Amino acid sequence: MSSLNVDVCILGAGMAGLTLARQLQRAAPDLHVALVEHRRYPVPESAHKVGESTVEIAAHYLAEDLGLKAHMTDAQLPKFGLRLFLRGEEPIADDLARYDEVGASKVLPIPTYQIDRGRLENYLAADVAANGADLLSGATLREVALKPGAHRVRVRSENEERHVQARYLVDTSGRRAWLRNQLELGRDVRHTNHAVWYRTDAEFDLDGWSGDAGWRARCHGEPRRLSTNHFSGPGYWLWLIPLASGCTSVGLVFDARLVDVKTVNTHDKLLNWLHIEHPLVAERLRDHPPLDFHVLQDYAVSSKEVFSADGWMLSGDAGVFADPFYSPGADFIAFANGFATELITKGGDVERWQKYQRYFLTFFSNTMSLYRGQYAGFGNRNLMVLKTLWDYTYYWGPLAKLFFSRRYLDLEFMQNAQDDLLRASALNSGMQGKFRKLAKLQERVGGEGRFFDHHAIPLFHTMKEQLLAGDSVCMDTELRDSVATLQALAELLDDLLQRTADGETLPPLEEMGQLPVLA
Repeated sequence: MSSLNVDVCILGAGMAGLTLARQLQRAAPDLHVALVEHRRYPVPESAHKVGESTVEIAAHYLAEDLGLKAHMTDAQLPKFGLRLFLRGEEPIADDLARYDEVGASKVLPIPTYQIDRGRLENYLAADVAANGADLLSGATLREVALKPGAHRVRVRSENEERHVQARYLVDTSGRRAWLRNQLELGRDVRHTNHAVWYRTDAEFDLDGWSGDAGWRARCHGEPRRLSTNHFSGPGYWLWLIPLASGCTSVGLVFDARLVDVKTVNTHDKLLNWLHIEHPLVAERLRDHPPLDFHVLQDYAVSSKEVFSADGWMLSGDAGVFADPFYSPGADFIAFANGFATELITKGGDVERWQKYQRYFLTFFSNTMSLYRGQYAGFGNRNLMVLKTLWDYTYYWGPLAKLFFSRRYLDLEFMQNAQDDLLRASALNSGMQGKFRKLAKLQERVGGEGRFFDHHAIPLFHTMKEQLLAGDSVCMDTELRDSVATLQALAELLDDLLQRTADGETLPPLEEMGQLPVLA
């Protein structure tokens, strides 16, 4: 039996493990890193893994922090934001312009991407191996024995048993979650939604789904197909995501109390269900067979512990996963890997490990509040317009600002910012409670051909410009201003929620009163 002694052993060489390896190599080139992966590289493109859409934190992490901008630009697709299509009581079979549409008419300042996971992970695997990492692909993990400073992993690779010993052990094994299961770290997330998805070898030109010239001109020549397109209703949303390989990812995410998994757990059943809910989409998909088909029940997971001062850590789905809506999965990889890289390369006492863990789990808990009890409202245009307005402002404010500035790693800053962060969290909790109350009505509102343009909101441009500026000598003031903006927005949304409840028509975003503007 051969032995391999390394500084860091990473269990799993998917997106979380490979990005961590690259980040560690960039931060400390002398570190000896090994990755243990059950799949053999190269992996297939298109039908490799789900999780193809990125938002601003993950996009910045990949392109800037990891130096992958050329790959993201040349080998992946640009993303044209999140786009919602909402029908009313009557299903729509003939014209996409009859749906209400929530999204941007032009691309907002920070680039984001649609990722072919197989293509990205093949690139990363070759890169980290070329830079000295031991990539044990096609390896079966037999045993993990934790011991501070000398963690031991027994694997079978190339018909040989091997021991890997490491000062640090990071579990990025995804749903296998070796350490979470072995140490019984699972925590109830109180969010029991399911998802089904597949990939098909076809591209879909959504702009061609209507002959209405005015509707087609709304996006100024930007192709809607590059958006993460959502067709939503009470209890569910369906995604259409384009991939650089020429395929399309199709998935349904749903609250099992409102959509029976048995009615959508095969490709044929999904299309039959979709023919009832969104016949226009079903007809476009029907002649394109699946390359794969997957069902995942109770996808949300959490852990009681993610960073141990004994020298082990969790990242990716091996630690936490919230919900596919808004695509936060890769964001939490970025945060977890950032904390892990800081702890591995710079060290720290028990207090640093504990505080990083508390910050990370608090970020996760706040994000989970965006989803719990709200899927029933996903067919209500009024709710979804106001919810996306709030959720974007909250995301681009405190959370993204901490990441882009890297202040989330600064213990002194985080301590001084605690009151502002708690105030932001309280404002978010209060607003999500109001959204949940409205969601319980399970109303369908939409199908009027209206457009709610995120690009028309000056606040969004200002917030993104601040993020692009990175760290600032007055970051504490900027964070405080973000919280004040949330307070003002909460007051405006309270008024709008009441007016729509009284039967008033929701105005377009550009006419929605005095939206707060950052100084």
